[in-house]
Amino acid sequence: IFTSEQKNEHFYNVDKEIKVQGTILEIILEPRYQGSAPFLILLLEQDESKNKYYVEVSPTWFFEQDFHKGEQLSVIGSLYSGQGNTWNIIAREMQSKGKTMILRDKRGFPNWRGGQNNRQMRKKGKRY
Repeated sequence: IFTSEQKNEHFYNVDKEIKVQGTILEIILEPRYQGSAPFLILLLEQDESKNKYYVEVSPTWFFEQDFHKGEQLSVIGSLYSGQGNTWNIIAREMQSKGKTMILRDKRGFPNWRGGQNNRQMRKKGKRY
């Protein structure tokens, strides 16, 4: 889905933040870096427009929520264009099943900075 060139070029841009609500069409576990956990990517179809977005969530070890095809999801994140006619969102915040998940701070810095030990701190409600 994402070429190595795209991975190096994209970054969180607060000026391109959007909110999208839709249905999960596909769940993808994409290897990003050799020797590290795969990255969780969700293919989301927007409810109103039927536009499709690849939503970059986080490394799989950081995420504690299970997702299933057909579930509703609301995402706030930074929009950037992908290959061809695809659109990608780097997720900052997601809502599903009445739960809000904070993945990045307001400036777009990932909450998984510091590695897997940070997950324990996030569970206690601390945000970095």
